[in-house]
Amino acid sequence: PNLPVSLPVHGVAAGVILLGCWAGVRGRWPAWGWLCLGVLWSAWRLDLRLAEQLPPAQEMQPVTAQFTVRGLPQVDGMGRVQAVAAVEAVPEGLSLPSRIQVRLPVEPSADLAGSRWRAELRCQRLHAQANPHAFDMEGWLMAQGLLARCQARSPERLSTPWQDVSARIDRWRAHQAGRIRTVAGNEAGAGLLAALTIGDTRAITPEQWQWLARTGTTHVVSISGLHLALLAGALTGLAGWLVRRRTWRGRSLRPLAAWAGLAGATGYALLAGSSVPTLRALYMLAAGCWALQQRRRWPMRQVWLLALLAVLLPDPWAATQAGFWLSFGLVAALLAVGSGRPGAWRGMAAVAGAQLAITAASVPLLLAWFGSLPLLSPLANLYAAPVLGGALTLASLLALLQPFDAPLQLVAWSLGQALEPLRWLAAGPQWQIPAPAGWSVMLALLGSVLMVLPSWSVRGLAACLWLPLLWPVTERPAAGEVWLTVLDVGQGLSVVVETARHTLVYDVGPGGPSGATASRTLLPYLAGRGVRAPDRVMLSHDDSDHAGGWAVLAPLWPDAGRWSSRPGRWPGQGFAACRQGQRWTWDGVAFHVLWPTAGVAENASDNNASCVLKVTSRQGRSMLLTGDLEQVGEAELLAEPALPSDVLLVGHHGSRTSSGMAFLQAVGAQAAIVSAGYRNRYRHPQRQVWERLREAGMQRWRTDWQGAIRVQLHDQVTVSGWRGQRPRYWDPGWRDDAVR
Repeated sequence: PNLPVSLPVHGVAAGVILLGCWAGVRGRWPAWGWLCLGVLWSAWRLDLRLAEQLPPAQEMQPVTAQFTVRGLPQVDGMGRVQAVAAVEAVPEGLSLPSRIQVRLPVEPSADLAGSRWRAELRCQRLHAQANPHAFDMEGWLMAQGLLARCQARSPERLSTPWQDVSARIDRWRAHQAGRIRTVAGNEAGAGLLAALTIGDTRAITPEQWQWLARTGTTHVVSISGLHLALLAGALTGLAGWLVRRRTWRGRSLRPLAAWAGLAGATGYALLAGSSVPTLRALYMLAAGCWALQQRRRWPMRQVWLLALLAVLLPDPWAATQAGFWLSFGLVAALLAVGSGRPGAWRGMAAVAGAQLAITAASVPLLLAWFGSLPLLSPLANLYAAPVLGGALTLASLLALLQPFDAPLQLVAWSLGQALEPLRWLAAGPQWQIPAPAGWSVMLALLGSVLMVLPSWSVRGLAACLWLPLLWPVTERPAAGEVWLTVLDVGQGLSVVVETARHTLVYDVGPGGPSGATASRTLLPYLAGRGVRAPDRVMLSHDDSDHAGGWAVLAPLWPDAGRWSSRPGRWPGQGFAACRQGQRWTWDGVAFHVLWPTAGVAENASDNNASCVLKVTSRQGRSMLLTGDLEQVGEAELLAEPALPSDVLLVGHHGSRTSSGMAFLQAVGAQAAIVSAGYRNRYRHPQRQVWERLREAGMQRWRTDWQGAIRVQLHDQVTVSGWRGQRPRYWDPGWRDDAVR
């Protein structure tokens, strides 16, 4: 694919790289030379990964391949096995990425980890939902090298005459996960026990994740530098005590104790899955052991840089992960504070300085990535770090190594009890801000650098540099204007309508386990826009792909107005009926319900009872939201004088039962938007409907191609897709713009 950068930018970048390399070779500005070498290395690795992508012509075509399951397989909400697999063999002339996601039609069992299979695979290229302010799943998949999602058919399990170290570790982890589930599965802390010992977070409940997230303590249950340093320190101390008076050829064996700690930390890191924070701590421990063995005193800055190089050299994509910046950034801040006036940092002053450094380095990053900050996080971490991340982590590891079951049960019970203070603290206040601008994040990071410097004279300036981040200004439509964002929720629908001071949500997308779609798309989008709860929610009808997320959202939005075509489907929840002729105005923007009538709402099918809403700006530009309205309902609306609109949200995701030509001509829109899932099983939008939109003279947009689509209605109509606004180097060009 073409990289989304113009030719002049390519030329400037090439010139800078060549200049830097020439300077490095000449011995001037050697840092430039190393920087350019790193850029070239990353570009080469990027090119190799792009070359691994599934060829477009091979998408969804059957390929018989052999593969090995890596890591711990997951079981989704429908009981299907999802796993990461390493591809070993494919037929000549065909290709698959070396790492894929695969869905196996087999019964979940502990012995799936490390197993080898031959199966017919039908694969999709790298694709995920794309929405503003939401987690970048596509970027994460690219960073992990998971370049295809495959469905296996007729899988045949193969013998495993030999297994590499990775497969053996996976099988051991799966065995221990099964043991924990069998022995301590009834305890509230069983999920935490598996997370702290083998890095398996599958059994932590959504409610427990919420407690951890709202207290800023998720890092405590994700094996990282804290846990490795704790284990290494304990093993080093134990080994040092055991050999305290022993010698070999007249030399003390105590320096070897550090290597015992490193060995234990290495084994722990392998069991945990080797995340970026884990590797950072492991490499710094290794450098420290080497310096101790050589009786050399390496500056900590040099150790930090070596660890940085060791992480980025094999995996340049590590720099795209939040854990990379938090891990290395916090350590850098601690080093900066500690190197200022070493003699002055003693006792409580050292603790206060360390806390200042951690806060200064983490707050801008946390607000930039997550948009919120638990105000009680320092108190929660003061408790969780020594208890969960310290004493109970060591107890968990010791219990796992015992052949008896009682210690596992006891530790799992203790972990469950240890969560109770976090559950209480999770009810505390949260500081939530709209998504900040990039420049404000950069200013705040510069302020963080000044704040950890030893000179107090610059800290007033540092605080000023934080102000744009802490109090961001959110862009909203002007009075009389309206923005409508059709979110990319897969095979479903959710639209956010924003005026100058009000927000309406039209449909909330599919349901699924724990309301996953609403949690991944709608809630992050609203949080990024600075909206805690909408003023009104309109559920067009009760189909699960339109209203499935409501069960999760209802308790979060107790004061939002609630409308639906059939309020009786949600008894006792305060729903009002949407009926033809209802009107209201927000900030100069007119809202008009065109459908259904009372009789239709009671007797028609769910789809034809959909609430049809027209939104019109003060300047007369409008968009029509039709839910799942089919041609039967469309025919009833043809005589409606308010039907003509500038933009049409195509009914029923582009199904052949909707969007008749007479209706399209009566609407007369200049643009049509289809909300549908990528390669969905219904094949929406249907080919004949897609062509009918073209014949009607409409500019065509699809959420599965362009991601979330924003419509701005003012004196003109502006339509833009999220993928086009933020192109990625792996995106094919046809997903960026409207289809005409």
